[in-house]
Amino acid sequence: MAMLTKPFLIILILIPLCLTTCHDQGKKADTDSTPAAGGTGSVILLADTIIYDVLISNPNHDDTWATKCLSRLNRKAMIDSIFSMVYQERATAYNFETREKMTVKQVTRMESAAGFSRDNIGMIQFTEAWYLDPASANMTKSVISLVLGYNFYASDGELFGHKPVFRIDLNK
Repeated sequence: MAMLTKPFLIILILIPLCLTTCHDQGKKADTDSTPAAGGTGSVILLADTIIYDVLISNPNHDDTWATKCLSRLNRKAMIDSIFSMVYQERATAYNFETREKMTVKQVTRMESAAGFSRDNIGMIQFTEAWYLDPASANMTKSVISLVLGYNFYASDGELFGHKPVFRIDLNK
């Protein structure tokens, strides 16, 4: 009984803390503003950091909605360009877990490992900042970083999730 009580108490303490932190972050994003580029108003910072995943390949070919959503994406060009930026040292790859810089040699070794294929990259996780200019009804996003996600399959062949390949920072 005592073992169940301790985790329960920890959860009870952490929930209000998380809610307060999220509430305070929302207040900051709502009130931060900077002059608009054209000087005609102010741009509101909606999110200084927002993280979300985007599937870039459809693991379920019966899902016609996902197929339609991805129909205009040039996935191969995007992935090849990201790797090319890393290989040409115009972008730095970072190990997602350790946050350490990866060398071109490490990326090459990872990519040449048995079983690795760019075709299995099926997700990108974006970290962005979002801005809104109410005067012009214009919303912009600035990509801070992206993480390529490698499809990870269960033993029955179903997509189980994604493993991070690497992170690169953009717009520095």
